[in-house]
Amino acid sequence: MNNLQFMVGRGSTFYDYSELVNKIVWSGRKGAAPRSVSATLYDSETLGNNRPKVDCGSGQTCVLYENGKELFRGLLMSESYGNNRLLTIKAYDNCIRLCNNKDSFSYKKKTATQIVKDCAKKLGMTVGSAVDTKHKIGELVKKATTYWDVIQDALAQTYRATGKRYYLYASGGKLYLKRRIEQTSMPILELSANVQSYTRTRSIENTRTRLKLTTSKGKSKGSTVNKDLEKKIGKFQEVETVDEDIKKSEINQIIKTFNEEQSVIGQSLKVTATGDSSVISGGCVYVYIPEISAKRIMYVDEDTHTWEKGRHYMSLTLNYAKDINKAG
Repeated sequence: MNNLQFMVGRGSTFYDYSELVNKIVWSGRKGAAPRSVSATLYDSETLGNNRPKVDCGSGQTCVLYENGKELFRGLLMSESYGNNRLLTIKAYDNCIRLCNNKDSFSYKKKTATQIVKDCAKKLGMTVGSAVDTKHKIGELVKKATTYWDVIQDALAQTYRATGKRYYLYASGGKLYLKRRIEQTSMPILELSANVQSYTRTRSIENTRTRLKLTTSKGKSKGSTVNKDLEKKIGKFQEVETVDEDIKKSEINQIIKTFNEEQSVIGQSLKVTATGDSSVISGGCVYVYIPEISAKRIMYVDEDTHTWEKGRHYMSLTLNYAKDINKAG
């Protein structure tokens, strides 16, 4: 693990524990906050003054580098030590503050970008950059909920109305809001090269065959039915509440999104492959596994990177979503 550097500290005092690392797991999942690092360090009284000096109650920060590039920076949240002389610590990036703080929220005619910035301001957090999502949400009211939940609700409503996905993440202690788009270049996952195992799953557990759009007063604003699919699997209906003054174009986009996302047989692909730190949730990969007719770009919905015994491998959950678009 000579290419990894793992440090723990606070303020201007940080300790380098790279030589004590037994195992590191770095992971994240789309729609879930935050990313985390779990590090297992060798720890014994025989190390004397070189024993890890960690204290989750003192506000310490954990930083992980690979080849000099920062992969993770986050708050030390837990520590555990056993008679196996191993110390396990876990840290979460700055999005943990959005998850572990609750409040009540009331927004009218605000974009998701404005909501993100307002939430960050209330928590004293810094926004590195935030793309303008443009779509104004009619009303978003939440009581006694987390900052993360209200932001995710705003992003979900934006996606249903515009068909554009955005995601929030933390890097270097700052928050960033970006559009989820196809990358100009991306890693290739190929069975004959770097993929060790894969499992493709198809399911109708979350499939819906029809959608009804209504206002809070019960007035119908639109509907759609996938008749061919419903003949095969039966009726599964979704009902969504929309604003009274919703535009026709927004209704059409909601129906389009429903047809592409929910009114289909769900598919996902789990892959274990040689580790590549550029492959994380929110990004894209090109998958070439002819055995299951997978020759396409896929989103990374979940990633777990593990460094252990000099080896770096990753476990991924990939999405067959059809909404990968170029910016513009």
